[in-house]
Amino acid sequence: MPQFVLLRERVELDEVAPILTTVHRADDAEGAADLARLIHGIAAATHRRRLRASR
Repeated sequence: MPQFVLLRERVELDEVAPILTTVHRADDAEGAADLARLIHGIAAATHRRRLRASR
């Protein structure tokens, strides 16, 4: 599960539904790149929301 790997690396996401509801094939390099971009976007948004909340 991607969320376990992310938490192990101390990457916390406040929204995981888009990741968990998308089917990913292990042999699809383009799909893996899309998944990485999706995770990066959600992580960046999570970071921005946490910064706003802490003000």
